[in-house]
Amino acid sequence: MSETSDNILEIETIEVVYDNVIAALHDVSLIVPRRKIVALLGGNGAGKSTTLKSVSTMLAAERGKVTRGRITYDGTLVKNQDPAEMVGRGMVQVLEGRRCFGHLTVEENIIAGVYSRKLSKVETRNELEKIYGYFKRLKERRKSQAGFTSGGEQQMIAVARAMMAKPKMLLLDEPSMGLAPQLVAEIFNIVRELNEKEGVSILLAEQNTNVALRNADYGYIIEIGHVMLHGTADSLLNDEKVKELYLGISKEGRKNFRDVLRAEGP
Repeated sequence: MSETSDNILEIETIEVVYDNVIAALHDVSLIVPRRKIVALLGGNGAGKSTTLKSVSTMLAAERGKVTRGRITYDGTLVKNQDPAEMVGRGMVQVLEGRRCFGHLTVEENIIAGVYSRKLSKVETRNELEKIYGYFKRLKERRKSQAGFTSGGEQQMIAVARAMMAKPKMLLLDEPSMGLAPQLVAEIFNIVRELNEKEGVSILLAEQNTNVALRNADYGYIIEIGHVMLHGTADSLLNDEKVKELYLGISKEGRKNFRDVLRAEGP
């Protein structure tokens, strides 16, 4: 893949193993076109976070490694880089669980994202004001200690901090987890706005299939380390099997995963 490729990220048949024993991913492939939002969907333990960490090279910190396949990001093979190098190349991951610096203010947390760019104070202030244009709620809370802000605000802080690094690509891990629907909608509106106005490509890992597909261009559904289904967001939202297995909706009413499998038989 060259730097002029239509895809900023290509994952080809990767396998991931932890502690040289536990296989977490088996033969996972996906692509992220430039300036698009791609949703990686599935339940707890499906392999979503492992896929993201494979791309951002954070696996080594958890004694994991890609043992087969290849990952290409923006024209470069991802192999022996470390996370700091990937940030320098324009890829930033927002980890699950928000992970703010609780003792720092909201603004200090956000400014921490600019560290890798070595900007002047004036340039940093200009970038900060630009980010506040998207995260208006954070501007109002900028002097508050981050540890005393709400879960939704902490999620916004994490995304705002990542955007201060001026990424070409964002990896978002479970941004809706534990948040009220109103806050989830607000965060996804901001994510979509960043994609449209800043041109940042986004790979989004989510359990909330409905909200993710309503805000993505394309989706992949992963289960137990395998990609089970993929397609445009609209096609997945209208797929009867997706409605039954992942949205809990069918023509006969709500069903759960086990009911659908029992009805289909062996």
